[in-house]
Amino acid sequence: MAFWIKLTFDRALYIIDLDRIAAFYQTSTGRVAFSLSDESITIVVNQQKDPDTYRMILNYIEQTTGHRLEE
Repeated sequence: MAFWIKLTFDRALYIIDLDRIAAFYQTSTGRVAFSLSDESITIVVNQQKDPDTYRMILNYIEQTTGHRLEE
């Protein structure tokens, strides 16, 4: 079952199936980032700028992998 999120990044609206993301990573400043499947765009989600989407991504990672990213 797909897990879709809607977010705005770089003035564009994206609807993303998180199940199709190969890898998520956390930057040293705590941001969560991932590349879209065509790898031409890297999306970076900031807790201060978009707390709801940030929380959804962290919850998704924890529920699907059992691993937590540091907050």
